[in-house]
Amino acid sequence: MQFRDKEYYRASMERLRQAETLHSKGDAYALAIYCGGLAVECLLRAFRWKVDRSFEGRHDLSDLLKASGILRVDENRMRRRGKDAGDVHESSLAFRAAMNDVVVLWHNNLRFASEARLKAHLKRINRVQGIKGDPLKKNAADLIDAAQLIVKRGMVLWNSKTKS
Repeated sequence: MQFRDKEYYRASMERLRQAETLHSKGDAYALAIYCGGLAVECLLRAFRWKVDRSFEGRHDLSDLLKASGILRVDENRMRRRGKDAGDVHESSLAFRAAMNDVVVLWHNNLRFASEARLKAHLKRINRVQGIKGDPLKKNAADLIDAAQLIVKRGMVLWNSKTKS
Protein backbone atom coordinates (compact mmCIF):
# COMPACT_ATOMS: atom_id res chain seq x y z
CA MET A 1 0.00 0.00 0.00
CA GLN A 2 1.42 3.37 -0.96
CA PHE A 3 0.66 6.56 0.94
CA ARG A 4 0.85 10.12 -0.27
CA ASP A 5 1.22 13.41 1.51
CA LYS A 6 -2.49 13.86 2.27
CA GLU A 7 -2.83 10.38 3.76
CA TYR A 8 0.22 10.90 5.97
CA TYR A 9 -1.13 14.30 7.02
CA ARG A 10 -4.58 12.95 7.94
CA ALA A 11 -3.02 10.00 9.75
CA SER A 12 -0.87 12.37 11.83
CA MET A 13 -3.96 14.10 13.20
CA GLU A 14 -5.75 10.80 13.80
CA ARG A 15 -2.78 9.26 15.62
CA LEU A 16 -2.44 12.34 17.82
CA ARG A 17 -6.14 12.16 18.80
CA GLN A 18 -5.73 8.44 19.49
CA ALA A 19 -2.67 9.07 21.67
CA GLU A 20 -4.60 11.69 23.65
CA THR A 21 -7.54 9.31 24.11
CA LEU A 22 -5.33 6.42 25.20
CA HIS A 23 -3.53 8.65 27.68
CA SER A 24 -6.74 10.02 29.16
CA LYS A 25 -8.18 6.51 29.61
CA GLY A 26 -5.09 5.63 31.62
CA ASP A 27 -4.63 1.99 30.75
CA ALA A 28 -2.37 1.98 27.69
CA TYR A 29 0.49 4.43 28.18
CA ALA A 30 2.95 2.47 26.03
CA LEU A 31 0.48 2.55 23.16
CA ALA A 32 -0.20 6.26 23.80
CA ILE A 33 3.52 6.96 23.47
CA TYR A 34 3.69 4.88 20.31
CA CYS A 35 0.72 6.68 18.73
CA GLY A 36 2.07 10.10 19.71
CA GLY A 37 5.41 9.39 18.08
CA LEU A 38 3.70 7.91 15.06
CA ALA A 39 1.69 11.14 14.70
CA VAL A 40 4.96 13.05 14.42
CA GLU A 41 6.42 10.52 11.99
CA CYS A 42 3.33 10.79 9.77
CA LEU A 43 3.50 14.58 9.76
CA LEU A 44 7.18 14.59 8.81
CA ARG A 45 6.50 12.03 6.09
CA ALA A 46 3.72 14.25 4.69
CA PHE A 47 6.10 17.19 4.39
CA ARG A 48 8.92 14.97 3.09
CA TRP A 49 6.64 13.55 0.40
CA LYS A 50 6.19 17.06 -0.99
CA VAL A 51 9.99 17.30 -1.35
CA ASP A 52 10.76 13.71 -2.40
CA ARG A 53 8.09 11.21 -3.41
CA SER A 54 10.31 8.15 -3.14
CA PHE A 55 9.47 5.87 -0.25
CA GLU A 56 11.97 5.89 2.57
CA GLY A 57 11.11 3.08 4.96
CA ARG A 58 13.27 3.94 7.93
CA HIS A 59 11.68 5.42 11.03
CA ASP A 60 14.49 7.77 12.06
CA LEU A 61 12.73 10.94 13.16
CA SER A 62 15.91 13.03 13.12
CA ASP A 63 16.53 12.11 9.49
CA LEU A 64 12.87 12.66 8.60
CA LEU A 65 12.95 16.08 10.26
CA LYS A 66 15.83 17.13 8.01
CA ALA A 67 14.34 15.56 4.88
CA SER A 68 10.90 17.09 5.50
CA GLY A 69 12.14 20.69 5.42
CA ILE A 70 9.41 21.58 7.91
CA LEU A 71 11.70 23.81 10.00
CA ARG A 72 12.67 25.83 6.93
CA VAL A 73 9.02 26.12 5.87
CA ASP A 74 8.11 27.32 9.38
CA GLU A 75 10.93 29.84 9.56
CA ASN A 76 10.19 31.20 6.06
CA ARG A 77 6.49 31.57 6.89
CA MET A 78 7.30 33.47 10.07
CA ARG A 79 9.63 35.82 8.20
CA ARG A 80 6.99 36.46 5.52
CA ARG A 81 4.56 37.33 8.28
CA GLY A 82 6.99 39.95 9.60
CA LYS A 83 8.28 38.14 12.68
CA ASP A 84 11.65 39.38 13.89
CA ALA A 85 14.73 37.16 14.05
CA GLY A 86 14.31 36.63 17.80
CA ASP A 87 10.77 35.31 17.41
CA VAL A 88 11.83 33.03 14.57
CA HIS A 89 14.72 31.72 16.66
CA GLU A 90 12.53 31.13 19.74
CA SER A 91 9.93 29.31 17.68
CA SER A 92 12.58 27.13 16.07
CA LEU A 93 14.06 26.30 19.49
CA ALA A 94 10.63 25.30 20.83
CA PHE A 95 10.02 23.07 17.80
CA ARG A 96 13.46 21.46 18.12
CA ALA A 97 12.97 20.91 21.88
CA ALA A 98 9.64 19.18 21.21
CA MET A 99 11.29 17.05 18.52
CA ASN A 100 14.04 16.14 20.95
CA ASP A 101 11.46 14.94 23.50
CA VAL A 102 9.83 12.76 20.86
CA VAL A 103 13.14 11.41 19.57
CA VAL A 104 14.24 10.49 23.12
CA LEU A 105 10.99 8.76 24.04
CA TRP A 106 9.76 7.21 20.80
CA HIS A 107 11.04 4.31 18.77
CA ASN A 108 9.16 2.45 16.07
CA ASN A 109 9.70 -0.84 17.89
CA LEU A 110 7.61 0.40 20.84
CA ARG A 111 4.72 -1.31 19.11
CA PHE A 112 6.20 -4.54 20.48
CA ALA A 113 6.90 -3.28 24.02
CA SER A 114 4.90 -4.26 27.03
CA GLU A 115 4.24 -1.61 29.68
CA ALA A 116 6.82 -3.33 31.94
CA ARG A 117 9.45 -3.35 29.19
CA LEU A 118 8.85 0.32 28.45
CA LYS A 119 9.10 1.20 32.14
CA ALA A 120 12.47 -0.61 32.31
CA HIS A 121 13.62 1.30 29.20
CA LEU A 122 12.58 4.62 30.75
CA LYS A 123 14.56 3.74 33.84
CA ARG A 124 17.64 2.95 31.69
CA ILE A 125 17.44 6.33 29.94
CA ASN A 126 16.95 8.18 33.25
CA ARG A 127 13.33 9.22 32.65
CA VAL A 128 11.90 8.03 35.99
CA GLN A 129 13.91 9.97 38.60
CA GLY A 130 11.88 12.41 40.65
CA ILE A 131 8.55 11.34 39.18
CA LYS A 132 5.82 10.89 41.74
CA GLY A 133 3.28 8.41 40.50
CA ASP A 134 3.40 6.40 37.31
CA PRO A 135 6.48 7.16 35.17
CA LEU A 136 4.71 5.77 32.09
CA LYS A 137 1.87 8.24 32.55
CA LYS A 138 4.27 11.18 32.99
CA ASN A 139 6.45 10.26 30.02
CA ALA A 140 3.39 9.63 27.84
CA ALA A 141 2.13 13.10 28.79
CA ASP A 142 5.54 14.60 27.93
CA LEU A 143 5.60 12.93 24.53
CA ILE A 144 2.00 13.85 23.75
CA ASP A 145 2.62 17.49 24.72
CA ALA A 146 5.60 17.55 22.35
CA ALA A 147 3.64 15.80 19.59
CA GLN A 148 0.80 18.31 19.98
CA LEU A 149 3.16 21.23 19.46
CA ILE A 150 4.70 19.62 16.37
CA VAL A 151 1.47 18.42 14.77
CA LYS A 152 -0.40 21.65 15.49
CA ARG A 153 2.44 23.70 13.99
CA GLY A 154 2.43 21.32 11.04
CA MET A 155 -1.32 21.83 10.60
CA VAL A 156 -0.84 25.61 10.40
CA LEU A 157 1.96 25.20 7.87
CA TRP A 158 0.01 22.63 5.85
CA ASN A 159 -3.07 24.81 5.65
CA SER A 160 -1.09 27.93 4.79
CA LYS A 161 0.70 26.06 1.97
CA THR A 162 -2.51 24.69 0.52
CA LYS A 163 -4.03 28.19 0.50
CA SER A 164 -1.04 29.78 -1.24
